[in-house]
Amino acid sequence: MRATIPRRSIDAALALVMAFACIAPLGCSFSASSDSSSDSSASSSASSSPESKEKAYRDDVRDYTAAWAKSGGGIDDFKRKLGDLAQARGITNWEDNMTTYEGIGQGLSKAGVSQAELDAYVQNLSGGNADRAAAIRKGYASTKQ
Repeated sequence: MRATIPRRSIDAALALVMAFACIAPLGCSFSASSDSSSDSSASSSASSSPESKEKAYRDDVRDYTAAWAKSGGGIDDFKRKLGDLAQARGITNWEDNMTTYEGIGQGLSKAGVSQAELDAYVQNLSGGNADRAAAIRKGYASTKQ
């Protein structure tokens, strides 16, 4: 003889299985999300220190300057992009921030510019400002061995 399971019991069991199937991933996801959120939060606060923000900005300037020096391009476009990089990193008044010019010097070194080319870049990018010129030269020298 064959046992018959009432339709109501099957529907209830199916509803329970479906509810569990829908809720279980949310619980796991919530837990994983919570963990990564706290990790992200910790690394975010570590990277938001003024020193690391300046370092990240300088590295961005260095890498962009190296690419720009190798490919060539206009000074106006270069300066506009420096402003964009500064804004993205939360740097204000980038034109008077010596980190900008150290990064430029490092980028010129990374691009392999000669001493004569460096002199021309210093003249064009420092705007005649001795502090900016010194920062470019300092950045350039810091990556030379």
